[in-house]
Amino acid sequence: MKSSHLILSICVSFLLAACSEKPAEQAANAPLPKVSVYSAEFESIVNSNEFVGITEPKEDVKIQARVSGYLVEQHVADGARVKAGDLLFELDKDTLQAEVAKAKAKLAADQAALDESTRNYGRGNELIGKGTISQSQMDQLLSKKLQAEAALQSSKAALKAATLNLDYASIHAPTDGVLSQANVSKGDFISPSTVLANLVLSDPIYVSFQASEREFSKRRSERQEKIRNNGETPPELIAKLKFSSGNIYDKNGVFDFVDNRVDQSTGTIKIRAAFENPEGFVLPGQHVTIIVESGEAKSALVVPQKAVQEDQAGKFLLILNDEQVVEKRPVTTGSNEGVNIVIKEGLNEGDNVIIDGLQKIRVGSKAEGTPAQIPTAS
Repeated sequence: MKSSHLILSICVSFLLAACSEKPAEQAANAPLPKVSVYSAEFESIVNSNEFVGITEPKEDVKIQARVSGYLVEQHVADGARVKAGDLLFELDKDTLQAEVAKAKAKLAADQAALDESTRNYGRGNELIGKGTISQSQMDQLLSKKLQAEAALQSSKAALKAATLNLDYASIHAPTDGVLSQANVSKGDFISPSTVLANLVLSDPIYVSFQASEREFSKRRSERQEKIRNNGETPPELIAKLKFSSGNIYDKNGVFDFVDNRVDQSTGTIKIRAAFENPEGFVLPGQHVTIIVESGEAKSALVVPQKAVQEDQAGKFLLILNDEQVVEKRPVTTGSNEGVNIVIKEGLNEGDNVIIDGLQKIRVGSKAEGTPAQIPTAS
C-alpha cells in the first residue's frame, strides 16, 4: 500500500514539473519587443532662446476728418490695400463751397476798398503840399489805407482757410496700408472726433517681447567678452518667427529696438524685432514665438523631445545597451531645437536612445532595437 502511494507521488511530481517547465520554455522562446532607437551623434546647431511675443504694425493710423459734414462717399472698399494719397472718403461740399465763394467775395470787396484808400492817400500827398488839407486829414487817409491793407490780409487768410476746409472734405490716405472695416456709413454726420476707419501698415511687421534682465545681461556680456578676446565683432543675432501652428516664417528678422530701461515690476526689458512682410502674411496682434539665434554654430547631442521622460528624480532617457538590455540614464537637457532637445549631460555619442515603443518595455528587460532617423530640428 505504501509503495502505491509512493509511486503516485512520484507521478504527480513529474507532471507538475512538466507543466511548470512548459511556460518557462515558452517565455524564453518568445520574441523580444521591438523598439525604435536613435544612435546619438553630435549635430551642428545654433545656440537659441525662445520668447513669447505679439506682432505689431509699423503704423496704425486713425482716419479722421478735419471738418464736419455728412459722408457722401466711401471710395475704397473695406480691407483694400491703398497707397499714400489715395482718396478714401468724401464729405458733402455744398456748405464748404459756399464758404469759399463768400470768402472770395469778401476778398474782392476788401481789395476794392484798399484800392480806393490808396488813391485817396495819393491825392492827399499832393494836396498837403499845396496846403489844401491839414496834417490831421492826411493822418486819417493813411489810417484808412492801413486798415484796408489789414482787412485785405484777413480776407486772404479767410479764403485760404475756406479753401483748405473744402479740400479737407476729401479724406486721403496719409500712408500706405490696408484699410480696416469702416466705422461709418453714407449719410452719417462726421465731426473731427469721428474715427472713420483705421489704416494699418504692416510692412515691416514688428514683434515686441520681454527678455529677462539676466538673459539680456548675459548675452551682452558674452558678446563683449568675445570682442575683447578675439578682437572681432561676433555675428549679429538672428530673429526667427514661429507661429502658434509650429511653422517658421520664411523671412528672418533684425533687432531694431531695445528699451532704455528695465521694467522694475517684472525685471524684464522690452526688445523689438522687425520682419519684412510685403504680402501681409503676418497680421498685427498675433501671438507668436521669437527664436533668437546667436548665428554661431556649436556641436551638441540632440534627441527627440518625446524620448525624454521625467520622474521625481529628474529627467532621464531609456537606452538599449549592447546586450539589448534597457537602461535608465539620468540626463541634463538644454535648449529645444524644434521637435528635438539638446542633451547637455548623461548621454554619450553612439548610445542607442529608445524613441518609440517605450510602453512595451521596462528597465532591465530586453528589447530588439530598430534604427530610426532623428527628426529635423525645424
